[in-house]
Amino acid sequence: MAKLSERDICSKFITPALVDAGWDLHTQIRDEVSFTKGRIVAKVDELMALCDRLKADLATTRQRQATLADTLIAAALEAA
Repeated sequence: MAKLSERDICSKFITPALVDAGWDLHTQIRDEVSFTKGRIVAKVDELMALCDRLKADLATTRQRQATLADTLIAAALEAA
């Protein structure tokens, strides 16, 4: 048995049943509509890129902090 998509099920079963029940196809039934046309996906991609940059910045900052701590410890031990 072939898998039916949600659109296939609506077209083959639901819409005909509504029409048979007396619903007007043009004034009472509305097909699916897209509100964003991909803007949400683009925004998510933008936010994911920002997260990647922030992760890289955090890694760089942690490395700099470790280097600074090592340098300070070495300097303190030399002075002692």
